[in-house]
Amino acid sequence: MRASAILSSLSLTATCLGFTPNCHFKPSPNATIDNYPGAPKHSAASPSPYNLNLLSEVPIADICNSRNGTNELECARMYIDAIDEQLAFLYARRLGYAAVAGHAKYRAGTDLNDPSRNDQVAEGMAQKVLSYGGNWDTGNVMGGEGCQIYASLVYEISNIRETCNSDFEEEADRVCN
Repeated sequence: MRASAILSSLSLTATCLGFTPNCHFKPSPNATIDNYPGAPKHSAASPSPYNLNLLSEVPIADICNSRNGTNELECARMYIDAIDEQLAFLYARRLGYAAVAGHAKYRAGTDLNDPSRNDQVAEGMAQKVLSYGGNWDTGNVMGGEGCQIYASLVYEISNIRETCNSDFEEEADRVCN
């Protein structure tokens, strides 16, 4: 009986504070198993220079090296557009997982922003980009020193407001270099 009263009290307190125990991320209707780069509905509209479903098929940039600057630029832009399609898809999926994490933090009553975790993400991305032939500074920007983490936090806050608590207030400081 005492445990039941404690649980009821905690539930009431959480509700009064705005925490909703069954508040979960609801993905966009565009986030489907059939909506991805290279999917049949996308392939017909804009053919890709490689199979967008296989990251291993993205060629190395020197494939576009040419004595003709115009051909080189056109080739580079074609591959950049295809890669941007993949990045947009992956980033949208990443935002979904960030929102799941944000909802979990919201239900636990903790801040969405975790600067020590942000530093780990930025450092980890920097190391990954470096390992694939980029440079550390670019990876650090992609990982959070730029605006990726800020954008994720804004998305998480917006999604919590839309699905759980329209009065939810948390500031996301824009620390973008």
